[in-house]
Amino acid sequence: VLHMHSRSSSALLWTFCLILVACGSAPEKQNFRSEQANKLSARADAAFLQGEYEGAKNDYLQALRINQSVENAAEIAVVRFNLARVFRELAHPEQAHLQLDALFSEPALSYPPATLAAAAALKSQFYLEGNESSLALSWTEKGEGYCQKNCPVAGSLLLLRAQLAQLDNRLDEALKFADDAVSALNSGMQQMELANAQRLSGEISLSRNDFTRAMHSFQQAHAIDQKLGIPGKIRLDLLRLGAAHQRAGAASTALHFYARALTVSDAMGSVQGADEVRAYMKGLQNNSTVNPPEPR
Repeated sequence: VLHMHSRSSSALLWTFCLILVACGSAPEKQNFRSEQANKLSARADAAFLQGEYEGAKNDYLQALRINQSVENAAEIAVVRFNLARVFRELAHPEQAHLQLDALFSEPALSYPPATLAAAAALKSQFYLEGNESSLALSWTEKGEGYCQKNCPVAGSLLLLRAQLAQLDNRLDEALKFADDAVSALNSGMQQMELANAQRLSGEISLSRNDFTRAMHSFQQAHAIDQKLGIPGKIRLDLLRLGAAHQRAGAASTALHFYARALTVSDAMGSVQGADEVRAYMKGLQNNSTVNPPEPR
């Protein structure tokens, strides 16, 4: 949507929503209404993971109403966060923003700071995808204020900083933020986000013509994505590795990675993805200058 790095962080805050659910759930026995809301939220979570966004939306909305009826602030915040993600997938960005804005405009309830940090980060991501970097920066700063460098979304906020610096072509600063994000996410709990950080670090290194470092970062991302079993990300990592070797002048190795990306694309049933890879392979074989592939 923006530049080469934009969709590599499309999973930003993906794992954090699961952390939010854990944080928002009270350990003691819950009342009937809260249990009912939790069941609806769990069903919505499963629907979201299956790409059944309408079903997820309906269950989340019902869970939200129940939680509002008993003023369960922590769960209200979690459900609004997840609703924002659903509306984003349904291509209703204005509705997504409304869900998040509600968390910052309802002073009657005290929402957990970690959840507010996540909500601010998600708003920042939305603005980043909409090419509104000044608003993205503003909400990143707001998220940092709630997070105080010590919350589950700290690494994601650093990743946003890295993306914003990359957009401004402040590559040294962007790389520093990306590396800090890798360090923050290296606890083993947010592996998908760690892969995003590694990939972004590689993309920035590639922009700085540091091919060796770029290859290393892409390999790290690829290893994580393979472990998680995410074909789209594996394909992206292979394309990045092909681009890095191509830029470094290692045409045969680049072709190897492009061929692997083509196999993954075909296995995914992605005709557009496969055609894209073939175009890079053809360009490489014709010794023409090919820009690094764009993520899908």
